[in-house]
Amino acid sequence: MLLTGFDAPVEQAIYLDRHIKEAELLQAIARVNRTHSCGAVQKGFGIVVDYYGVASHLKEALKAYSAKDIEGALQSLKDEIPKLRDRHRRAVGVFTSRDLDDIDDIEACIELLREEKVRAEFHVKLKQFLVTLDIVLPRPEALPFVNDAKTLASIQARARNRYRSEERLIGKEVGEKVRRLIDEHIISLGIDLTIPPVVITADDFEAQVDKHRSSRAKASEMEHALRYHIRHHFDEDPTHFQRLSERLKKILKEVDGRWDEAVKALADLVREAKAGRQDDGATGLDPVTEAPFFGVLKEAVVGQGPLTGKTLDDMCRLTVEIVDHVRQEIAIVGFWTKEQAREDLGDWIFMTLDDADVLPFKGLRAISDKLMELAKANHHRLVRS
Repeated sequence: MLLTGFDAPVEQAIYLDRHIKEAELLQAIARVNRTHSCGAVQKGFGIVVDYYGVASHLKEALKAYSAKDIEGALQSLKDEIPKLRDRHRRAVGVFTSRDLDDIDDIEACIELLREEKVRAEFHVKLKQFLVTLDIVLPRPEALPFVNDAKTLASIQARARNRYRSEERLIGKEVGEKVRRLIDEHIISLGIDLTIPPVVITADDFEAQVDKHRSSRAKASEMEHALRYHIRHHFDEDPTHFQRLSERLKKILKEVDGRWDEAVKALADLVREAKAGRQDDGATGLDPVTEAPFFGVLKEAVVGQGPLTGKTLDDMCRLTVEIVDHVRQEIAIVGFWTKEQAREDLGDWIFMTLDDADVLPFKGLRAISDKLMELAKANHHRLVRS
């Protein structure tokens, strides 16, 4: 009822320059006090700039309403300043509480954010700090906190890129004033958050790694680029990417703390991962479309001894037969949305495995399910080929 004749939820401030009281004063506050959230527009409060001194009439105007209805209707910006100090201390405390005294040591801060739990804690505390900073700005009391806000936001942006995390950009969750400060600072550092972190298959990956000054930072960048690559492509070739993952763990364990050695070893692994699965020279299978299926079948019989002679030949023929049939079936338009078609292909794979008599019957259903998942993950390769 108080919003009669005024419906602009994104209005941020109202300026009072004449005497108003009672219902008109409440209406003035209500008109600007609507919160709003839509895309990049985030409004959590409104500002009443009182040039005339009418706030003294607020108690009188509120007498007709219950305490619950009018709780927090009007607060002084001065009340936010202690809150700003506290939230700044908490955001910086993510690092100082973990024996890191200087947030200007950007690389050390990024390294501390390696764990997802710590990144989540930092994100929450940084958001609270920046939201309060946006409320207080441009009052002079807020100015001492601006540089730390820029530094902390750049740390969050760099950590987000380094660890290829899915966290929301902090700038989208705070007000316009602070968002502009953050965006301008991050862009000045050469960080473009609209561009995804560079992947190891990019032509300029090595050049991007070389931009880091320390060996520790280079090793960290390669490590997490490899982790992202393995995680992102794992379903396409589980056995191959599992081996890469195990290689990565072994390297990190062997060169722990020796960053120059880590850079060299990880660079070799990056080149291997970038090259992809290669022809093994023994099976004659296509490394892109057939070898992943062979890997699943081979893994199922690993406990029965190495594949040699007739067993190896039988497994290769079985792989080719399955891949050829799968390729034909999934080429049907909308195959993966058709439940009956999926069930028929799964049953065919199960019966083909059973007829081949090279795998234990007990695990055939699980293996056929894995092969179906593999087919779906490689749909673009199988159909295109």
